[in-house]
Amino acid sequence: MNNTYPEICKKQLGFKNENQYLKIVKRNIPDNSEFFFQKISKFLPTIFGFISRSNAKKNILKLFETKIPSELKNEFLYDFWIQDMSDLCKLFCDFLKDSRVSFWIGTNRNCNRYHVDMVPFRLLVTYSGQGTELLPDNAANRNAFLEGKSNEFIVKDKTKIKYINNWDIALFRGGKKGVLHKTPDSAIKNSKSILMRIDSSSFLEEINKINRLHQLEVKA
Repeated sequence: MNNTYPEICKKQLGFKNENQYLKIVKRNIPDNSEFFFQKISKFLPTIFGFISRSNAKKNILKLFETKIPSELKNEFLYDFWIQDMSDLCKLFCDFLKDSRVSFWIGTNRNCNRYHVDMVPFRLLVTYSGQGTELLPDNAANRNAFLEGKSNEFIVKDKTKIKYINNWDIALFRGGKKGVLHKTPDSAIKNSKSILMRIDSSSFLEEINKINRLHQLEVKA
């Protein structure tokens, strides 16, 4: 059974005070969603922008406005999906105590090396395709990771590798002690694998700042 909106909110908001680096909220996969996402995936290489708490659904619809064809927008699951992303953006705003968040969704999943997120917190949901690959500490060689070695040296026990299920909400605490994770091999360059990522507003602000500086350097 799916967690209700208040239950998800309670679990997420409590994560800040818990002594762990990953919280996963289990959810059911809606009927026929895989077929829907197979059709919509070709229009989602990368979409990103700021989402405000007060206008979350409106902001997401605006980002998707020219990307998704009208025939797919008319399907029942489209509005259900938009509402789900909107609710999660609002929840993350509440979690961070911020008025807006950085939003990204797409099929370009290319994190092929195990890593930790160097952000305070991050929320991930895989809507289609294999979910994020997790490497527990008891199966990892952290020294090999810190030394920049490849995955074959980082993984000590392949049998303990786990994957986040579709539609489950994964809330990561970042930093050096964060959970090692990566894009599963099956999702790399797989145009039908859809991941949503939500970060603090400062994440996209910093990216925009770097891009502006780069543009100035090019013009100079």
